[in-house]
Amino acid sequence: MIAALKFLHLAGISLWSAGLISLALLMVIFGTTEDEDAYVEYRLFTHAAYVAIATPAALVAIISGTALAFAAEVFEPWLMLKLAFVVTLVLVHTWLGHLVQRSGEERRSKWHSATLAGLALAPIIAAVIGLALVKPATATLTGFVPLQLLSVREGAAR
Repeated sequence: MIAALKFLHLAGISLWSAGLISLALLMVIFGTTEDEDAYVEYRLFTHAAYVAIATPAALVAIISGTALAFAAEVFEPWLMLKLAFVVTLVLVHTWLGHLVQRSGEERRSKWHSATLAGLALAPIIAAVIGLALVKPATATLTGFVPLQLLSVREGAAR
């Protein structure tokens, strides 16, 4: 069961990441074409890639990852940090979806936001994959957290 969930999660993350990177590249490279037929083709392709590939892959990755965390009973600090990066990946996914939708309503000479989204994807994906592979110890992660957040407050339940 856990092996199947790991496979689904890895496949989902891989396809989701590849889909988001390719969407950003498509918008930067082909979103500026002056040829009307090429622009229509670009629009259909980006819409289909977002709706039929990137979004379902994101759902598979998130659902299988959640099921995997509960099945393997992994609730470590590194997983919480990984989930924070997954949330940022979801935000970039939503941002690219908005840009794909806007590219159908207006033409631009440049889609600068797509370039920013593409640049943001690499470190976010690297952090998600790196945290999953390395699984750093709690002591390593708490070195980056201010001491005020680690101390128990007065009156708090212990």
